[in-house]
Amino acid sequence: MIGLDTSAIIDFFKGDEKIKRFIENNKEPLAVTTISYLELFFGLDITNSKHEIEAKYYKEFFKNLYNLDLTKDSCEKASEIFWKLRKEGKTIEQFDCVIAALFLKSGIKKIVTRNKKHFENIKELNIIDY
Repeated sequence: MIGLDTSAIIDFFKGDEKIKRFIENNKEPLAVTTISYLELFFGLDITNSKHEIEAKYYKEFFKNLYNLDLTKDSCEKASEIFWKLRKEGKTIEQFDCVIAALFLKSGIKKIVTRNKKHFENIKELNIIDY
């Protein structure tokens, strides 16, 4: 299974050819997180008609993939990732720590992202960039 980072989901919505080709040619199941869903909807004013199409798209997109929800174990793993990186002087956004933790706690070792720098210091993850 391969995890999709929020950046990959946004780029797919925007029609980025590289991520479209990857998803179309990929043979492994894909997973997403509720944290990515949260990030996406933080970026949308759903009372604004301009964002209605994008909100509807994301709702449908998430229905068709394996969804990972926040758990106590993933919270603890996210904290572990955050503090390990911080002690090494390599901080990343807390949401990225949670996304990585959700994938890792679910046995997912691969993540597709445009933001390689956000995840490159998490040694347990294999990054697929596009």
